[in-house]
Amino acid sequence: MRLISLILCAIFMLFGCGSDETPTPIEQTPPNYFPDAVGSTWVYRNADGSEWSREITDGYSAAEADYQRFTYVGLGADDEFDYLKANAFRVAENRVFFPMGEKVDQYIQNELPVLVQDEFAGLELDIALDPASPPDFVLFQFPLSPNVEWEAFNTEVNGSLVLQNLVLLQIPIEAQISVKGKVIAESPIETPAGSFDSAYQIEYTLEFTHTLFPEAEVLRQHQTLWFAPHVGIVKIENESGVTALISYTFP
Repeated sequence: MRLISLILCAIFMLFGCGSDETPTPIEQTPPNYFPDAVGSTWVYRNADGSEWSREITDGYSAAEADYQRFTYVGLGADDEFDYLKANAFRVAENRVFFPMGEKVDQYIQNELPVLVQDEFAGLELDIALDPASPPDFVLFQFPLSPNVEWEAFNTEVNGSLVLQNLVLLQIPIEAQISVKGKVIAESPIETPAGSFDSAYQIEYTLEFTHTLFPEAEVLRQHQTLWFAPHVGIVKIENESGVTALISYTFP
C-alpha cells in the first residue's frame, strides 16, 4: 500500500501536484459541416448524363454579412432558377444561408407569364416588380436530425403585369414564395464520388402563390437532397430525375 502511495505522489509531483495554476481551458471550434474554402469544387452528373460543376472562387460582403461566391460551369437555362444552385452562401449561427433576391426576381419574371398565358393569349406580357430585399434561404440549420422542420424561405413580392408595353394597361399582382425544409432520414449513401457513412435526406417544398383578378393560384414543387457533413450536397432529386456527385476537391 505504501508503495502505491509513493508512486501516486511521484506522478502528482511530476505533473504539477500542489500547483496553484489553473489549467487553461481549450476552446472548442465548431466543426465545419459545410466546406467553405476558396478552391473547393464539386462536380455533378444529371439524369441525362450531362455534367456541371460549382467552385468557391472568392468572397464578398453585403448587408453586413460575409459571403462566399459560387462559380458554375455547365448549367442549363432551367438551372438558373433553382434555389439549390445559389450564386453564393454564408455560414453563421449554425446555419447555411443562400442569398435569394436575384433568384426570386428571375423566377417570377419567367414563371408568372407561363401561368397566366391562357388569360392573355396573343398579348405581349412584361412583369414590373417593386424593389424588395427577400431574406436569405436557410439551406440547413444544425444540428440536423430526422423529422426536424424549418421555414427555409418566405417572402412577398408586389408588382404589375404590363400588357403590350403600355403603361395604361397594367394589372396589379401579388406573389408569395415560401419554402419549407424537413429532414426525412439519416442513412449511408453511395454515389459515383464515393460511399458516405452518414447523409441527411432533406425535402424542400416550394409554394408559389400569385394573386390576379383577384383570384389566387398556387404552384407547388418538391426537391430532395442528400447532404453529407464535411462534404456537402451529394445527391439531388426532383421532377427532372436524379443528380449525383461524381467528384469533389477541397484545398
